[in-house]
Amino acid sequence: MFVDTHAHVNDAQFDADRDAVLARAREAGVTRIVTIGYNRATIPSALALADRHEALYAAIGWHPHDAAACAEEDLAWVERLAREHGKVVAIGEIGLDYYRDWAPRDA
Repeated sequence: MFVDTHAHVNDAQFDADRDAVLARAREAGVTRIVTIGYNRATIPSALALADRHEALYAAIGWHPHDAAACAEEDLAWVERLAREHGKVVAIGEIGLDYYRDWAPRDA
């Protein structure tokens, strides 16, 4: 059994061939995929996709590059979804990223 723990299959670049991508993953022996939601736009799409596909799960969080745009209500929303949505298996895309420094460090 193989598990892809960090995939962005909910990204718009896969809209045209997402089912084929998922089929190729299955054929290669990938039995579970964790797709990532990292802001207000991508968290709902990750959850919806996980709901539609038995082998898909979601990690949700707030990407550090977008930290400046993250408010307390956003974090509360992520926490609520993580507790209530049965396909959320991780908090991800969250933390510190000082390599690129695209958000204020205090955020």
